[in-house]
Amino acid sequence: MLKIGPLLELLKEGVKEEVFPGAVAGIYCQEKTYILAAGYASLVPFLEPIEEVFLYDLASLTKPLAFGLTLMDLLETSNLLDPEKPLKEYLEVPSPFGEIPLFRFLNHTSGLKAWHPFYLEKPLTLEKIFNSIMSLPLEYKPGEKCLYSDLNFFLFTYLLEKVYGKPFETLYEKAKQRILFSRQSFLIFKPTSKGIDEEIIVPTSIDPESKKILRGVVEDENTRALSGVSGVAGLFGNVYGVLDVLIEILKAYQGERNGLNPEIVRYFLEFSDPSSEFTLTFMKPTKAGYSATGGAFSEKTVGHLGYTGCSFFIDLERELIVVLLTNRVHPHRGNEKIKEFRSLFHRAVIENL
Repeated sequence: MLKIGPLLELLKEGVKEEVFPGAVAGIYCQEKTYILAAGYASLVPFLEPIEEVFLYDLASLTKPLAFGLTLMDLLETSNLLDPEKPLKEYLEVPSPFGEIPLFRFLNHTSGLKAWHPFYLEKPLTLEKIFNSIMSLPLEYKPGEKCLYSDLNFFLFTYLLEKVYGKPFETLYEKAKQRILFSRQSFLIFKPTSKGIDEEIIVPTSIDPESKKILRGVVEDENTRALSGVSGVAGLFGNVYGVLDVLIEILKAYQGERNGLNPEIVRYFLEFSDPSSEFTLTFMKPTKAGYSATGGAFSEKTVGHLGYTGCSFFIDLERELIVVLLTNRVHPHRGNEKIKEFRSLFHRAVIENL
């Protein structure tokens, strides 16, 4: 049985050392779920204590939890896409983009640059982003190395909308129906526009343009300029919603046929490319020499990190899930103490199993 006392004390220490204003952690092991919370939702303009059900800006956890889930659903329900085929099979694109297999956009070996300020062009659309990507030179030869890039998922979001003729959010909402969510779960784009009170959403940083604290508004500038929805970022959720998806993924990986197709889940989680630190939409535990799990998890581990201070990992060998939700960017983005804390926390989970 997991000893949660030391882990809760570690979260409190993180608050004290100003790693983050507050944190909510969710741990699933031996078919039991543990939820821990410590600290505050906000520091300014006044202190607000955190609660377990509060929503966080999940940032790049959107890639596996929304985009990955959506693609898993589409691959089972239609044969309109094949990740092994090149981009030119689906879109009219110039060389060398046309020859790039789709999977290289999902495991960050496509050759695209890491980031670009698309948001400077207003109003912004996915088509404008796509055309801009096509005008940019490749940073490296596809398949030569791994460079984490938001451009990969902006391009693929555009591709999905073109191939399926529906907005990405519509495709995601359909895929969500595969998950049996608990009553307290939230996993949603544009939460405040759907009636969710911003008081239960933790704030992130201060927007340099409006000078207002972002709350219920996505931190990522490019996705914000797209009205808050993309395969890159924009998903808001609480620890219950994140755990519900990850538990379904783990069970499907183990062979249980509930909402998700075990064969497709294994394809995503086990996909291997010698040049990549990613499977399909999921990150391996060690990236660019940095181990967010502190080297404590097995080699059969997948997960993802989010810029706002959120993360999750699934140790497939131990049948263990660890979710850590924080808003380390509140009120300012410069705080990077989360890097060391993540390693510390994941090692502590293993020590207290």
